[in-house]
Amino acid sequence: MPKSWETTRLSSVEDIFGALADLRGKNWLCRGQSRPHDSLLPSIDRDSLHSIARGEKLDMERSAVDIFRSTAHFFADPGEQAAASSDVGALLVLRHYGVPTRVLDWTASPWVAAFFAVETDDSEDGELWAFDKRAYEQRGALQWRQCPEATLDGSGDANKWDPTMRTAFTPQDPFDWFVCIFYQPGFHRQSAQQGAYSMTARFGRDHAAKIADLLEDRSTFHLYIIDAATKRDLRSALRDRHGVWRGSLYPDSAGAAETARRAAFPASNTCCSRRR
Repeated sequence: MPKSWETTRLSSVEDIFGALADLRGKNWLCRGQSRPHDSLLPSIDRDSLHSIARGEKLDMERSAVDIFRSTAHFFADPGEQAAASSDVGALLVLRHYGVPTRVLDWTASPWVAAFFAVETDDSEDGELWAFDKRAYEQRGALQWRQCPEATLDGSGDANKWDPTMRTAFTPQDPFDWFVCIFYQPGFHRQSAQQGAYSMTARFGRDHAAKIADLLEDRSTFHLYIIDAATKRDLRSALRDRHGVWRGSLYPDSAGAAETARRAAFPASNTCCSRRR
């Protein structure tokens, strides 16, 4: 288990729903992973991409953003077009469509996070990571005093934080900040998933470690392990009680086609499943 994160195992649907209701009441942000990874490592830092140098990863991001903008310009919905006008916004959209980025998805809905924790890999436990949004807003604001170059006027004032996050794209490693943001006005997948996003200035950062370091108080972040034996029943309960299922979380043609593929060709699901 990750250092500093206290962990609770949930072994029944009712215990899980009790924990989800508690998280919603506390206004925590959540993330589900369908297999135990014991970390929150973004896709651009996993597997064969892990050891690639910062400069090359910056080039990959730039190429992905430029290609997305030029290709999707004529058919992206208004929310996606607005997001693509900034580099960070483009990365948020690309993350939703499976492109490797240094961004991780979170959600304001514990039920959505629970779905992603149990969506696949029925033989393995799921993970549900959660942290206190209010505590993050308070503690996260303090880091700009140490990184005034990340504010619009160089003052270090959190109220003048630079939303373009320009220091994330410098050739040299910048100050090692961590942010979690909502993109407004959003776009279809983000809205359906009540999505938020975490991002670091540097590559190769475990977001679980960054959250623990930033918040410090162990009562403000927690990891829940969802027992593999509950996954099938929990998927049914999430759909029946809250209308949360794959079809509701991917409200576009690509999402509907993937939902149809998974339902009609279940034998192909294992080889095609991906860690978000």
